[in-house]
Amino acid sequence: MPTFDVVTGRHDRVPRDEERNARLAFFQRKDLLVDRPIPRLDELAHNAGQEAAELVSNTTGFLAMVNLMKDGYQYFAGLWVPPVSGGESQAALAEPPPEDRYMERTSGWCVHTMDRRTALPLDNVFDYPRWLGKAVHQLGARSYLGTPLIDEATGLCFGTFCLVGRETTEWGRPGVSLAKSYAGQAMEHINELPDHPLPPSEH
Repeated sequence: MPTFDVVTGRHDRVPRDEERNARLAFFQRKDLLVDRPIPRLDELAHNAGQEAAELVSNTTGFLAMVNLMKDGYQYFAGLWVPPVSGGESQAALAEPPPEDRYMERTSGWCVHTMDRRTALPLDNVFDYPRWLGKAVHQLGARSYLGTPLIDEATGLCFGTFCLVGRETTEWGRPGVSLAKSYAGQAMEHINELPDHPLPPSEH
């Protein structure tokens, strides 16, 4: 839903969450209300982070996330964190700490990507000061590319697939196409998860 306020002539800092109830019902049906890493989505994030780095010749690598928007917070059910330059390979590192998979709904750019319902490429996040927040410090972000996870059958938006870079990035059409491709793969996997019967409604 548009965030432009005709009274103030400005955009709301954080869009209203109009699809919360329907989104959480879907997560309940797919047994996704409980926060847990999903190995297939971690794999997708890993592949996307590496492919994006090769595509735009980024030497520091990209964080990649399959981000499910929960009730007031974001959970990275798929996550790839590139190794620190000169450090151990990612395969030799322990899993990212559980807290690294969480972010407030009000932080970052994914909430705006969901609201736009289309890709949001930011070559340099500092060029968009009204969207700056704690994510800049939490992730060391300098560039961002997100695309929404939209279920074709229902039209609901469940989160995003996103890439975060620690240097400015010229995403261009190839970068956006890559992100959309991985968002589609993530949505396919989520839809393939088995359905769980919902508890009877309380009267």
